[in-house]
Amino acid sequence: MTANTPQAGRDRRRARPSKTVIAAAALGVAAIVFVTLCPIGLRPHLAGANLERLAAYALLGTLVSRAAGRSALGATMAMMVLAFGLEAAQRFAPGRHAHLADAVIKAFGGVSGVAAYQLFFPLRRALIRLSVASDPAWALAPVYVTSR
Repeated sequence: MTANTPQAGRDRRRARPSKTVIAAAALGVAAIVFVTLCPIGLRPHLAGANLERLAAYALLGTLVSRAAGRSALGATMAMMVLAFGLEAAQRFAPGRHAHLADAVIKAFGGVSGVAAYQLFFPLRRALIRLSVASDPAWALAPVYVTSR
């Protein structure tokens, strides 16, 4: 029964992300490209510019990392190329200005999102292993009730 599941046994590490996850990452990249290269008046303003850059790229880094599966290096490189490439492309967009500091903030946000996603599962697995609930013997342990 477990041999038919795509993430069972040794093949678990080779499991592919779903098409929905890949589509969400592609939509995220498209949104970042649009917001980065559109006229400044069309860009949404929710907080300070640096905080918006950091949060947007951290979220995108998480999506790209999830779509990349276990290829953390590939997701990291994709975020670095995207951050610096889009910042360089702003030189050709009218009304936009490219700054190295902005590219560094974007790259840091993207790499932070990748790292957060890649560290989530090992930390979750370690917490489960350390918890009492992960030990099946706890269910068979006798319960002693005392009264005074």
